[in-house]
Amino acid sequence: MGKRIGLARMEALLENLKREIDWGSTTHKGTNSPKIAIVDNTTAFVRNADSIVAWTQPANTIIRKISLLFPSATYSTGTGNSLGYEVGTTSGGGEIVVKAEDQIIDVGADGTDLATGSLLELTLVTVTEDDTTLAVNVAYTAAARTVYLNTVESSNAAAITTAGTARWIIEYVQFA
Repeated sequence: MGKRIGLARMEALLENLKREIDWGSTTHKGTNSPKIAIVDNTTAFVRNADSIVAWTQPANTIIRKISLLFPSATYSTGTGNSLGYEVGTTSGGGEIVVKAEDQIIDVGADGTDLATGSLLELTLVTVTEDDTTLAVNVAYTAAARTVYLNTVESSNAAAITTAGTARWIIEYVQFA
């Protein structure tokens, strides 16, 4: 029979191993814990147009939250420009987040109105409640699908010289 050691000794031995576990690429199955997807659009704004990036939403998931972060050191978006966003299952559709043409900046003053570190929490489209039927939530998908993440400039007021990066942060839960 082996030698017995106490709990305190076992804890001390484990702590002295000085090892770390990297959970970054680990998949936890069956926990239904939220997952985060990060998608960068490195040319966030284009004059009088959408700038679109795509993300593949995994099967059997529902999007719970979408945020938009502006991490670039410099943005030069043009005097008088209006900046917005939309998210959909078609490019330009706005099925998941309705198009808001000037929700980021509404006719900017001098082209430097977008601050580094700005963060927006976007409003997801929800189903109608208190009706004769309850429709499927547009944020849910049973099969993998492409989701289009669009930043828009709608005023065509001035040229955009440094578009910067728009970082889309998508929180979702997988059920199977």
